[in-house]
Amino acid sequence: MKNIIYCYTATGNSLYAARFLRERLPDTEIRYIPEELMNGRFEISAERIGFIFPLHYLSLPMQVEEFLARLNFTGTPYLFAVVTCGVPYWGRPFIDMNEILSRKGQRLQGEWFLRLVSNYLPYRDTAAQWRIKIRAWFAERKLKDIAESVAQNESHSTWQLLKDMCRRYHNEWRERRKTIDEKFSCDINKCTSCGLCERVCPKKNILRPEGHPVWQHDCVECLACLHICPTQAIDYGGVTRGRRRYRHSDIKIADLIRAWRKSK
Repeated sequence: MKNIIYCYTATGNSLYAARFLRERLPDTEIRYIPEELMNGRFEISAERIGFIFPLHYLSLPMQVEEFLARLNFTGTPYLFAVVTCGVPYWGRPFIDMNEILSRKGQRLQGEWFLRLVSNYLPYRDTAAQWRIKIRAWFAERKLKDIAESVAQNESHSTWQLLKDMCRRYHNEWRERRKTIDEKFSCDINKCTSCGLCERVCPKKNILRPEGHPVWQHDCVECLACLHICPTQAIDYGGVTRGRRRYRHSDIKIADLIRAWRKSK
C-alpha cells in the first residue's frame, strides 16, 4: 500500500477529511484506529502514513495515544497528521505525537490543524449553520492544500500555543478517565432502545441490559453516543440539554456505524 490514513472519528469531521484526502492521493486506504486496536494490527509498511483525528482536551484522544504507542514502522515513511478542531492552534497534539514517535525513530513531516466544528457540547452549543458552512468552505480549500503538500512529501509545521498549560489540562483529564462517564445520563422516556449509542461507541463502553444505555466506566469522552442519539435522550452533566447535536453534513449515521462495526 502506497498511502495509509488512520482515522479516529466521532461525529464525522475527521472521517470527512480522511475521505477527502483519499480521493486526491492515489492508492490510499483508510483504516480505523479502534479497529486496529481491537485486531492488534500494529505493523505498518507504506510510503506515506497519515493520522486524522479530533482534538481532545487540547491534545490526543486517548485511543489515538494508545495506538501510536504500540505502532511499529517499517523504514522511514512520510508521516503526517491532521487534527480537526473548533479552535485551531490551542493545544499540543503534534508535540505529544512527536514525543511518542521519537521513541520509534520517527517524527511527523506534516502537521496541520483543520478548523471545522467542535462537538464538545458540555462547553458550548454547536455553532450556527451559517458559521458551519463558512468553516466548511475554508476547510475544503485547506484540505486541497494539504493533499498537494502530502503528495509532494513537503514539510509543514504549525503553531501550538500555551503548551505547558495544555499538558496539565490534558493530563488531569486522563487521570479521571474512570469517572468521566458518570456525568452521562439517559432519559428513558425519550430512549427508543434503537441501540445506536452502543454501536458507535469505540470503546464498547455502553451496554443496554434493559434497552437503554448503561456506561461501563471506560469512557474516552468522544461524545459519539450523545450526538448520534436520534431522540436526544442522552445528556452530559445536565448542561447539554437543549443544545444542538452535530454530525458532519457529508457523513451519514451509517458511515459512523460502519467506521466502528469491524471492531465488534
